Amino acid sequence: MPRTRTAPRAASAQALANATGPHGSLNGLLRSCIEFTLNQGHLIGVLVGEPGRLPEKEREAARQAQRDCPALWVRRLDEVRPGLDAAEVKIVVNAMFTMVDNVPRTGRIGERTDMAARLTDLGTALFLDEGHPGAE
Repeated sequence: MPRTRTAPRAASAQALANATGPHGSLNGLLRSCIEFTLNQGHLIGVLVGEPGRLPEKEREAARQAQRDCPALWVRRLDEVRPGLDAAEVKIVVNAMFTMVDNVPRTGRIGERTDMAARLTDLGTALFLDEGHPGAE
């Protein structure tokens, strides 16, 4: 299996293996996602904006990952914020992916040297927003 399909899965598995508790697993997933996105921005650009350019086998694998990965995040966020409505959980997870996938590829913003830290802060704020309905 090509590295483009196995690297994110391996990073997610490692993040979950090293985590202590639901908050730790969510934080580990967030950090591994950000690291992968910052290191593989060109690949993210193709996956997000030009999946039709991929060979059929890779395109299908990308589609499957686009279903599996958010489902994992939804389960983890539901553990951290069990009172949050299921639709809201999906919105929060999709907002995080949109932010992490797109902000680093947005002009001068993407040149920030503190991008990983800022994305981690913003992702954490999305996940743990205690001022939002359903927050603990």
